[in-house]
Amino acid sequence: MMSPKTILRFLATAVIAIGVRRTAAAQDLNNFERVLVPVNVNNVPGAFGSLWATELWYRNNSTLPVVVLPLAISDYVPTSGRTILLPTGYSPAYAPGQILFISRDGSDAVQFDLRLFNRSDPHAKFGTKLPVVREREFVDAVSLINVPTAADFRIALRIYALPDDSFVGETVLVQILSNDERLLVSTEMPFNGASRYTAVLSLAETYPQIRQAERVRVLVTSTSGRKIWAFVGVTSNTTQDVSIVTPN
Repeated sequence: MMSPKTILRFLATAVIAIGVRRTAAAQDLNNFERVLVPVNVNNVPGAFGSLWATELWYRNNSTLPVVVLPLAISDYVPTSGRTILLPTGYSPAYAPGQILFISRDGSDAVQFDLRLFNRSDPHAKFGTKLPVVREREFVDAVSLINVPTAADFRIALRIYALPDDSFVGETVLVQILSNDERLLVSTEMPFNGASRYTAVLSLAETYPQIRQAERVRVLVTSTSGRKIWAFVGVTSNTTQDVSIVTPN
């Protein structure tokens, strides 16, 4: 059986950005669970002078080594029984997420804590906790409820799909409904190539008709059968504090 270091060297050539390049030995990837880090950025400028960065903390609660790919340090297997800051490579602002690969035989024993910080504010709170999403949590449709529409907030919808090489111009259907289920918006959005990511960074400015309702539901449905996940980030224009709306 290959050692963790050998697996790391072998798979490093197969993993690109948020996708996987299929090789003759790609079946070995079946030994890994895909995990989405939805935002993975370092000092990305935002509105009103904000500066966004993330930290991804990790712990392996078992006594067995668990391989995590891809990391910024090659041939690196995080130590068991310690909480560490994972050395991930950062993603660009136009596609801020990253897929990690975790050994399936140890993935249930690991924990993640992903935090989003506004580095420009010395008095900011201890970041906003974002979910780290296992591939088993990707679904056919995502319903996000209690999304505000007020002008006091920047409301960003971010949508992700699990990547592979079968991309052929896939889209998702985005519907925005009032709490009494009146359809306010219905549109199809294409994914951005291999990253399987798409976003509306200001829902109310892009679709001003949603302001007919104080709160709305955002329903995102896969049109191709590819599993998806989505969330809404709600950022205060006054304080830059971030809240998130997730499927659960």
